Amino acid sequence: MKFYSRYTQIIAALLISLIAMMIPRITLWRMYSEDFSDLTFFELIGSFIMGFRVDIITLFTFLSLIILLLAFPVKWVHKRRFRIGMGMVWSTVLSTILLISFSDVLYYDFIHRHISNELFALANDTNIIVEMAFGSYLFYTIGASIFFVILSILFYKIFSAPLQHEKVSAKSWLGLIVLILVLFIGIRNSFSHKSFGLSDAYAVNKVSSGNLALNGFFCVYRTASSKKGGHHQLSDLNESILITQNLLQSDNARFDSQEVPLSRAFESKPKPRYNIVIVLLESWGAEHIDGFTRYKELNVTPYFKKLSNESLKFTNFYANGYRSIYGITSIYTGVTLPGGFDYLGSGLELSNLSYLGKIAKENGYKTIAMQGSNRRSYRVDAVSHLAGFDEYYGAEDMPNVETVEAGRAPKTGTYDYNLFHFLHQKLNSEKKPFIAFTFTSTNHSDFHLPSKKFERYPPDLRNYNGSLNTYLYADNAIERFMESVKKEPWFDNTIFIFTADHGTGDALCPIGKALRPNDKPLPSIEHFRIPLVIYAPKIFKPQEIKTLGSQNDIFPSILDLLGFNQPFSVMGNSLFDPSVKNRFVYFYAGDLIGYIGKEGYIKYNFKTVVESNATKHDTQKLQKELFAVDTAEAGLLKKNKWAH
Repeated sequence: MKFYSRYTQIIAALLISLIAMMIPRITLWRMYSEDFSDLTFFELIGSFIMGFRVDIITLFTFLSLIILLLAFPVKWVHKRRFRIGMGMVWSTVLSTILLISFSDVLYYDFIHRHISNELFALANDTNIIVEMAFGSYLFYTIGASIFFVILSILFYKIFSAPLQHEKVSAKSWLGLIVLILVLFIGIRNSFSHKSFGLSDAYAVNKVSSGNLALNGFFCVYRTASSKKGGHHQLSDLNESILITQNLLQSDNARFDSQEVPLSRAFESKPKPRYNIVIVLLESWGAEHIDGFTRYKELNVTPYFKKLSNESLKFTNFYANGYRSIYGITSIYTGVTLPGGFDYLGSGLELSNLSYLGKIAKENGYKTIAMQGSNRRSYRVDAVSHLAGFDEYYGAEDMPNVETVEAGRAPKTGTYDYNLFHFLHQKLNSEKKPFIAFTFTSTNHSDFHLPSKKFERYPPDLRNYNGSLNTYLYADNAIERFMESVKKEPWFDNTIFIFTADHGTGDALCPIGKALRPNDKPLPSIEHFRIPLVIYAPKIFKPQEIKTLGSQNDIFPSILDLLGFNQPFSVMGNSLFDPSVKNRFVYFYAGDLIGYIGKEGYIKYNFKTVVESNATKHDTQKLQKELFAVDTAEAGLLKKNKWAH
């Protein structure tokens, strides 16, 4: 064996590595062929190509330093001993990647999805794993050992082989720069500001496509941020499922599967072909919004207050999380992110989920999603694709139609009115009926505004004055949008749903307190309360509704309104279903989880209840229910028995 140069030697090692990386994927496909039977021939090829991209990212991420050392343009890198040493390190890294990937193929048999951050929890059961490796899986252990020995011998031969050209010249430094660029592009595998992620690996909008393209090692290291113990199971899973079924029970949406215990379906009924427009408002905590705040109103959202008074106005409505992506997850899937899990777009999608867009498409709806931030923000482009939205747009796609004073161009994303104007134009041209999802951005700090006319309070890019000014602007943008769409022929048949991605907790910060000197702090649960306005003047009569609800209830409410009877699995109920006896909110806040029921609310930090406004007896009841819904959701997601 002989190589022309160190570059051809590296390329040969990379080709062998890529071939080796493809073997677990082919094994997965052959062992569980039924799981991939829904892929057409071209979808199968596309998924394998996507898998090739995943393998390149994985190898370049963990081998880039070795590759650069092997290509470094100095004489000592040609020494045989050095290159053999680097080859053995390469072989060790590759073997580790393959060990996890092959183990994942075996693990797939248990839950039919890839392993992710739960690998770190499995480390607590080392004795069981060792017993399996040298017991029922002994054949695989021996086979893997032989494979890794062969791999090591092969890499020894490659990097011990002589090089015909060992010259180091000025051109060699140029070659190094090109190599660095190739490695950088390979690792990112994307020309946007967000690198390639788990949700990008789906060649088509099918779980099977993502499962085929991904490998276990990629899933593990991309979800490693949740490695601190994973999810803490708080109660017995079977008992928790029964309690959760009781909490979700409805006469109109009955449980329909023993295999997927929380799957339900509405009874068949007439299907009105209403259009749906969901507007998720950035950082619109109810404590700041006129018509919803329980503090002194500051008249920063006068139009929204007027609109809410002409709508179904839900004043006891809450977010299921404290970040934007958690709100998007709840709207798209009806799921509260469980502790120890990665959010949608970063790992949650490895389990089967119910997706709003997919069900809408199955019922003949056109689906469209957009956000005022850049396309790749939170990877909402890939997440929307997974959720079944045919079209997706970001700030890059939206022309500036807003009047912007000199020096006030938005620094990130686009102004809300540009988003709303773009949405208006798209809806005019869309096939009816449609479901549209829109996520605004101007209320996110830094608080840039297009004009001084919206600066009622001292301008500031970060403090509370700045946020109040953005409410003024966003309210005005909503007004211009709504007053213009009222003139469209599709308006009378359209239901507009306005809510927020999450709450905010600064209403009585020093500036806020100065504006509300007579107000006293409300319980901290207020920071999770958000507005919900359902506006359709030709369909609903105005009404203030105090029914307890959360973002998880929006998904089933839409299915109920539109008469869809496909199976769905969500941690909520239709807000229009009078047969629901138990209303609750289950939310996640990083280092704690929480629950709101008719008796009050609790917050739990995985050790103890850290806050409650209920009696001692009711706190115990709320804790039992929280433990049940948290355990049931997380347990079924882990077992991949959450949704069909």
